[in-house]
Amino acid sequence: MTDWTSVLKANPIPQLLEHDELGLVNRVSRDLLDSAKGGLEEPVCEDITYKTLARKQKPDGSWRESGSKKNEEVWTFIASLRSLYQLLDLGADMSDEFFAHGAHFIAGTQTADGDFRGAYGANIPAPDYTGMVLDVLLRGGFDDETVIDRAFAWLLDVRRAKGGWAIPVLRSKSKKDPSSHNVTGMVLRGFAGDTQKRHKEEADKAAAFLADSIFKPDAYPDRRSIEYWGKIAYPFWFTDALSATDVLTRLGYGLSFGRVSRAYEWLLRQQGDDGFWSCSLNRRDRTPDPWLTYAALRTIKSLAH
Repeated sequence: MTDWTSVLKANPIPQLLEHDELGLVNRVSRDLLDSAKGGLEEPVCEDITYKTLARKQKPDGSWRESGSKKNEEVWTFIASLRSLYQLLDLGADMSDEFFAHGAHFIAGTQTADGDFRGAYGANIPAPDYTGMVLDVLLRGGFDDETVIDRAFAWLLDVRRAKGGWAIPVLRSKSKKDPSSHNVTGMVLRGFAGDTQKRHKEEADKAAAFLADSIFKPDAYPDRRSIEYWGKIAYPFWFTDALSATDVLTRLGYGLSFGRVSRAYEWLLRQQGDDGFWSCSLNRRDRTPDPWLTYAALRTIKSLAH
């Protein structure tokens, strides 16, 4: 079998292995070189990011954005979810006190309906962030099935007729209205994190919608421009070419599915001559991003085999 790194402009793995973030080195070793745990115990408590997250966690299990924020509850929800994603990357799960405390905080944002609310305020349900919270809880080993089942039931209840999702209230409540590929890509992370595959048929339908939407305008104005597909960043947040391809590969799909091959070829072209990828959110800052590079390589490896 051909070495999957042969498709790269340059191989940055040797440089990544010399990085000063132990958690990154661990992930590169485990996921890209198939070395069990990268030789480090998980979670990687000596990692700089782990120590920072542990120090900044609030007594209620949340994390807060630094500086003055007008919508503190919104930013607390977002900062907490982002911190949990980072802890997952460092090998944390429910056996880790900081991850477990944060997971219980984020699970506590669940409403009686079943969605996890906070990203858009207290009155706006959020399928996209509900999917992301499910992803974090499931991959972290959160074992309250009542919370998990209620969230999935709510997502299925608000699903659009064509199989994807959009944000009720902000858009429309009618299931006949179009799905948003941005929202759908975020929701699908929850289904990808579910090893029990509780709702495989529904996930497959949504995945087909997402795969066929790659490099097409969204149905809604929030991220309608095609250029948003190219605004890749890590940890994954909104749906872009890399995050969409990642979730589709996690669901078991390959290059022949929908327009995945287009995203794959595009991703290869974005690699710098030094072997690294750069975050595309800020056009002025094209600094090579080690974690984004790891994520890109992980996706390429899964598709190139």
